[in-house]
Amino acid sequence: MNSPIFAVRGFYACNFAVLGAWIPYWPLYMSRHGHDAAAIGLLIALSLGAKLLGPPLWGHLADRGSRYRVIAGSSCAAWLVSLLFFPGDNLLLLLLGAVLFSLLQNAQLSLVEATTLELIDRHNGQNPHHPPLDYGRIRLWGSWGFILFSLGLGPLTDRWGMTLLPWVLSGLLLAAALFSLQLPEGERHTPSHLSPALFSLPHVRWFYLAALLMQFSHGAYYGFLSLHLDNHAFSHGAIGLLWTLGVAAEVVLLRYSGPLLARLGVSRVLSLSLLLAVLRWTLYTLPPSWPLLLAGQLLHAFTFGSFHVAAVRRTFSMAPQASRATAQAWYTALSFGLGGGIGILLCGNLYDSIGAELLFAIMAAGATLGWLAMQRASRLFAAF
Repeated sequence: MNSPIFAVRGFYACNFAVLGAWIPYWPLYMSRHGHDAAAIGLLIALSLGAKLLGPPLWGHLADRGSRYRVIAGSSCAAWLVSLLFFPGDNLLLLLLGAVLFSLLQNAQLSLVEATTLELIDRHNGQNPHHPPLDYGRIRLWGSWGFILFSLGLGPLTDRWGMTLLPWVLSGLLLAAALFSLQLPEGERHTPSHLSPALFSLPHVRWFYLAALLMQFSHGAYYGFLSLHLDNHAFSHGAIGLLWTLGVAAEVVLLRYSGPLLARLGVSRVLSLSLLLAVLRWTLYTLPPSWPLLLAGQLLHAFTFGSFHVAAVRRTFSMAPQASRATAQAWYTALSFGLGGGIGILLCGNLYDSIGAELLFAIMAAGATLGWLAMQRASRLFAAF
């Protein structure tokens, strides 16, 4: 067995299992401890907003030092920070824990993306007669981790309560830290000052703007879909099942992402994903019903799966070789961090006053603007 690839798969599985526990159930955990929608939105927005600072900082250190040490050290620290999640009644500790956790844990993913793509390119170059490695097939281990915990935790919390959640998060982060110790060092390069030049290129700026708007449009989904369904009498098990369906569709997409990208090209996949995001959020503006929710969750294959695979590949191709971690880090920071943080903070402040349906209409408008920005980015990239 190829131990570096095994370590990367295990790291993805544990990290996204954390998200499988966090995204569907963290709002419910806070709600059960008496925190209102504004507090929930603030905490989630701060945790996403921390990505704006964390990834560029870690990416800069990784490109100019040891990527392995940055990943392993931040993974171990993230596990220690998770201990702040246990006193659920203390909002200050929860806010502090969420910010520190996001600064540490979320930044690792952009660094691991760079390591994964380097491993793939090296393996495929050295083994031309073997079946090629594919990013989507490695990344889907993260989706399997998300599925297992988003589906499994629903019935368990229905039976034993939301106090189970911090124990699960802490255990998964410990496992992720152990896998991080087995990851390979990134490729060594001469320190370079080329990375700031990325932002002088128009197609890079438009691409990052489109990615920001795509994640902004997920604000109502990630922050308040579970509460919205809970308010319409969906059980925790049903909520977990719907989240799992979305990631299961993502798994299928990731499994076949290589042929999809080869057939359509990165630019077309990015634009198509944004158009399908507009359709998805429009479906959620309607009163929740199983047919609409099933259709909407299946579209997660594109609004996250195909978009992320294509965006990671586009970011990798835009970056100078010595600045790959930095480029991936800025993608994470500006999209999941700034875009996701603004989206969830906005939804947290508007949820009680305008409701989920109107929030999803705003999200559809954001995805539309993202599609327009991606059209511009793709035209400029083709001419570059």
